[in-house]
Amino acid sequence: MTLFLASVRNEGEAALALAAGADVIDLKEPLRGALGAVTAATVRDCVDAVEHRGFVSATVGDVPLDAATLQQAALQQQALGVDYVKLGVFPGDGAEEAMRGLGRLAHRVHLIFVLFADALPGFDAVAVASRIGARGVMLDTMTKDGGSLLEHLTEERLSAFVVHARSEGLLMGLAGSLRAEHVARLLAIEPDLLGFRGALCRRHDRGGTLDPEACSAIRALIPRTPRNVWKRPPAGADAPAVC
Repeated sequence: MTLFLASVRNEGEAALALAAGADVIDLKEPLRGALGAVTAATVRDCVDAVEHRGFVSATVGDVPLDAATLQQAALQQQALGVDYVKLGVFPGDGAEEAMRGLGRLAHRVHLIFVLFADALPGFDAVAVASRIGARGVMLDTMTKDGGSLLEHLTEERLSAFVVHARSEGLLMGLAGSLRAEHVARLLAIEPDLLGFRGALCRRHDRGGTLDPEACSAIRALIPRTPRNVWKRPPAGADAPAVC
């Protein structure tokens, strides 16, 4: 089963995406980079608006690859009530070391590491994420005007990522300038999540406002997961759980 993740920037968009049937409300400010963070007040408002009717994830922003900095940022997001905290594995020599330095944090916070298809790390970040106890990984694109995920990685390569993540006990999500015409091809790969922003906005402008009709159109393409099979991850759980 694949869940529908909608990236939103405020409470109004969160309510709109939830009404359209999004399973995961992902808090991100598209004008602040690949993983731009929203304000703490916005996170609180969105968590309150969702009221456990879906999962809430939030990015810590385009934070430097430093374990101490990442840990502080992740703890701040968790304290605001989100279900998952997303950290970007940005290019840099210290990426693997920074990930490994978050081992203790992963037992307290449900971490999702975001890998970028147009800037993949030179090490097995999926295996590292599993070893430190993260909940999952997502593939996204760092350069938003550089084409969709499928223009950077073939379906065979994406399928291999999904299989690898599953073998490591991780959730696996796919995002990155995805459009309606990509959905059927990606559903065949069976990721745990498909994430969207631009495809949900007016004129497909990711920096613009969400369009209710566009959100409903994407929802219609992804078979719904019955709510009674959802499992919200308990704090300190040892295994990932979404459905």
